[in-house]
Amino acid sequence: MTEKETLPDGEVSSSALPDEELMKAYAGGSQRAFEILYARHKGALYRYFLRQLGDERANDCFQNLWMRLIKARDRYEPSGAFHGYLFTLAHNVLMDEHRQSMRNPVYKADELETIDNGSQVTELAIDGAIDRTIDRDQLRYRLHQLLLTLPFAQREAWVLRQETELSTQEIAELTDTSEEGVKSRLRYATSKLKAGMARYATRN
Repeated sequence: MTEKETLPDGEVSSSALPDEELMKAYAGGSQRAFEILYARHKGALYRYFLRQLGDERANDCFQNLWMRLIKARDRYEPSGAFHGYLFTLAHNVLMDEHRQSMRNPVYKADELETIDNGSQVTELAIDGAIDRTIDRDQLRYRLHQLLLTLPFAQREAWVLRQETELSTQEIAELTDTSEEGVKSRLRYATSKLKAGMARYATRN
């Protein structure tokens, strides 16, 4: 048996399987396949919600996403990279949450949670002339606060760019806009975040 085979009962024999095959194995009855998919993607997906919502709502959306994946397992047909499929589900959950709230709320600072797993979240915080001696936890915390002040479309585009392997064209397809529209949102978001971080650094 090779590392990419499955057992007769549909159970995954190796964690080396690509996402698309794991999802098919899960649809075939492998709970282990789901556990591997969850472990691979939970961090990026949770940060996707957390950086755009308060902690409680992020948790709700995160759980909702996985429930949608579970319900859709029998209908899954690989037509592209699995992470694109997964973040399309996440985008739909987020859009439903915003439609339900009918507003773009501002959250209190103490609702935000600092998360860092080596991602690019601190790039803006240490860019250019910003003093690198400023505590990195404080910088990440400030960046989370600034993200919540961005318009929804800009914030989501920036988070998708940071947290996924999606190209600008894929983000455009996911968010139902043009590639130039995504690039514009990213430019505005980056400019605002850099300016906000620079102001914070000069006061500290």
